[in-house]
Amino acid sequence: MSDKDRERVNDVCRRIERTLQRDWGSTGSSLSERLGTTRYVVPPELHKRILYLHGLQEQAISEEGFRLKSPADFEAKCQRVLDELAAARRTAARRLRPWLGDVMRRYRLVVLVAVLALLVAIGGTVYMMLEPGPQLPPVVATSPKPRPAPKPPAPKPAASAPAVQAPAPAASAASAPATVPDPAAAAAPAPVIASATADSRVRIDVPQQVVMTLRRAEVVKGASGADEIAVIVDVQNIGYASLSRITFDVALYDTRTGRPLLLINPATPDAVPWYAFMRQSLRRGQGVEVRLSYAPSSPWSSQQVLDLVNSGRYQLHLKAVSLADGDNRALPM
Repeated sequence: MSDKDRERVNDVCRRIERTLQRDWGSTGSSLSERLGTTRYVVPPELHKRILYLHGLQEQAISEEGFRLKSPADFEAKCQRVLDELAAARRTAARRLRPWLGDVMRRYRLVVLVAVLALLVAIGGTVYMMLEPGPQLPPVVATSPKPRPAPKPPAPKPAASAPAVQAPAPAASAASAPATVPDPAAAAAPAPVIASATADSRVRIDVPQQVVMTLRRAEVVKGASGADEIAVIVDVQNIGYASLSRITFDVALYDTRTGRPLLLINPATPDAVPWYAFMRQSLRRGQGVEVRLSYAPSSPWSSQQVLDLVNSGRYQLHLKAVSLADGDNRALPM
């Protein structure tokens, strides 16, 4: 009975999502996201009832033995929500922000050319206002040069013994002060180059269209109350139109003996992959801080792995194996 009730709730929520996408122009990966991105204003009372259904859907997914009090009454109320949603679309006011976003996406090339032309016109106007006028060269009055007086003839030199030039005294050379190099300049320190990552024990391999910066890796208390490994990273989407999920293959090495020993191999069947879920799809140029998570049934939850990470003598290698956009479509690697 609980599976049927859960399916009833999921079916109604999927129908509402399709209605919001088809008639209200919404986007997103969940009912709450689609409700917030509609191009038209949903009435407040109807908005609250749809959010209640979304909360009921999350409760049905997370709770074992979920059961509706009255399935027939629930289906009747959900049908009224769908009917009111279809009727409210005819009189709903259009939101300005999504409309402007559609215009910018549709005519982005025209808008870009107009903005560049406006900037060039403003820059040319400012340059012409600040440019000084042409300066004429100063007029210099020239006067006639006086004629030089004739030189008297030079007398002939008398015959005499050739003069011998005396050598310079050696003491003068010895007395000249020697140049002493500056010890501070001779021992100039070499420039220090900062490390590119926050922790050399974690290596992350992602496509060039994604920039991922490590924050930290540690053992924390999970949502279920048990300890688990948390890897906090900053994700910057620089190449994809939309990015929503990244899946990693992760290998764990034990370095306590000096040589890296492979403890968890991503090629084995029991090595569950890790995921990086963004709360909302990252458009091109956006960034967010996310936490890499994994399934609670994976070997990463064992005490041996947690003790190893707490000791600090480990290496984690994360390699992205798949990416998906906001509509759960695979992205090229």
